[in-house]
Amino acid sequence: MKLVTFAAADGTPTLGAIDADSVADLGGIAPSMLALIQGGPAMLGAARAAFPKARRQTLANVRLLAPVVPGKVLCSGVNYKAHALENPKAVMPSEPFFFTKLPSSVCGPDAEVARPERVTQMDYEVEFSVVIGKRLFHAVESDVMPAIFGYTLLNDLSARDVQFKENQITLGKNFAGFAPIGPCIVTTDELTDPTSVGLTTHVNGRKLQDGSTSDWLFSLPRLISFLSGVMPLEPGDIVSTGTPAGVGIFQNPQVFLHEGDVVEISATGIGTLRTRIVRA
Repeated sequence: MKLVTFAAADGTPTLGAIDADSVADLGGIAPSMLALIQGGPAMLGAARAAFPKARRQTLANVRLLAPVVPGKVLCSGVNYKAHALENPKAVMPSEPFFFTKLPSSVCGPDAEVARPERVTQMDYEVEFSVVIGKRLFHAVESDVMPAIFGYTLLNDLSARDVQFKENQITLGKNFAGFAPIGPCIVTTDELTDPTSVGLTTHVNGRKLQDGSTSDWLFSLPRLISFLSGVMPLEPGDIVSTGTPAGVGIFQNPQVFLHEGDVVEISATGIGTLRTRIVRA
């Protein structure tokens, strides 16, 4: 299933599922995406059973929100061979490297994200991301794949002039709106092979990233097992897997985001997440 959260007529976030060009209302099954995830296989089964007869609205007439508001967003850095090679200062890591996006930076599809006035090097990163389905803590690699609920996209918007100034990675990654997520969560039964997913980024129609998860340095079981050895991962948490080559700072000439730009990141089997950059 391609699960979404959309705004009902009164603005209430409502659980739904995409069906071609429409959205099926599954609000009667669970009050939120997080509740659905926490409900485990039984609740997901109830959503599947309700889906064929659920009330539908045209997708164009609803506003999609971030599919889930995660407790944690943990992002893998330097996890694509080509991205590591394009960065002249990158060192191939011997073990996974992570930083965090705070929940306050999360927004949804078609969000308008302001370029902060102090930022002159606002950048994009397409990231294939995992939605955790059940608690993992000190998990072995064989525990990981059965604990994944589904997959989504994250645009790891970054202020490079802040991030690389005295290594302020947390500040450079966490301006308001710097974590667009969506457009949906695809359950693992529908996206069965996360190891060969095509990823692209277009800015104003120009393709700037074109890669595949087949270029990962560390596999999903390795990434998530390693991370769970440090902290518990809870249902609804998001773990992103890094970005392929082609980010703006390493383009020649460099490409940074400005007011009026439209960024579209896409993944095979998930769809396209669009973000509009506006004046602060």
